[in-house]
Amino acid sequence: MSDQERRAILAVGRGLHTLTYRFDPAFALALEAAPTVRVANASEGIFLVSAPGEAFGVLSAPGRGLVVVAEAEGTIELVLTAARAGGSLAADIDLTRVEAPRPTLSREASSRPELPDGGVEFLTRAHVSLRGDVSAGRGNWIGGPESPGRIEGLEIRVCGPGMPLEYQVATAGRTGGWSSWFPAGSYAGSRGKAAPLIGLRVRLADGAAPGLVLKAEALFLGGVPVSRSGREVELVGPSPLDPLVGLRLDLASAADAASADHPGEVSPATRTSRLRVFRRSLPESEAA
Repeated sequence: MSDQERRAILAVGRGLHTLTYRFDPAFALALEAAPTVRVANASEGIFLVSAPGEAFGVLSAPGRGLVVVAEAEGTIELVLTAARAGGSLAADIDLTRVEAPRPTLSREASSRPELPDGGVEFLTRAHVSLRGDVSAGRGNWIGGPESPGRIEGLEIRVCGPGMPLEYQVATAGRTGGWSSWFPAGSYAGSRGKAAPLIGLRVRLADGAAPGLVLKAEALFLGGVPVSRSGREVELVGPSPLDPLVGLRLDLASAADAASADHPGEVSPATRTSRLRVFRRSLPESEAA
């Protein structure tokens, strides 16, 4: 190998990957020509797909890329060749696995209450500030008392026919208020705009089983969980500015819901105070 070349070996896992030649501003600032990168060898079961018009297996300049298909784990060998005698052999090469981001599932997802007659399984997916998209099955919390997080938007996806439902969300601010009704499968709210929800309405639309009702619990910042049940439920905090930091949705039969405690009622024994008092020590002159 001459001083005009450098070799590198990259480990490749089974799957689909992109091999990208990243741009380095140092080349432009120093008026230095970037080296070319070529895939010299690949393990058995690894295939390359070059862009149209590009030489096979060659990244001729920063910004170029190709696809690596690996049917089994292996390696690829890269050869970097300087653009001129004594030229740079520095290059920033990225090998990235291609896969869709997977939403975080609630840790309670394995425990699911029994489905009432006429009910259909559904999944709630919410965008939680600083966490991204979090999903939970029927009857499980997103956020909630153990892991509160500001919910900025949500989608309810029904896993089958026969149970149409709709929902509205409310946000604060000059452009806030209640949204229009969204059908199941639609995203309502925002992402990454620091605009948490301050209210939620969910209702079973025409066509849902007549003996079916919704059960909902919500936690708003600074408060205690509130519960509602019925064909249509509304969840709002103690004040119009309290963000939604926890949500749990489920289904129940109308008979079971009627025999349960009154929605939203919190017994005095379980009511907790969020009041904290701070006292400022006064100088002796002020105290006098």
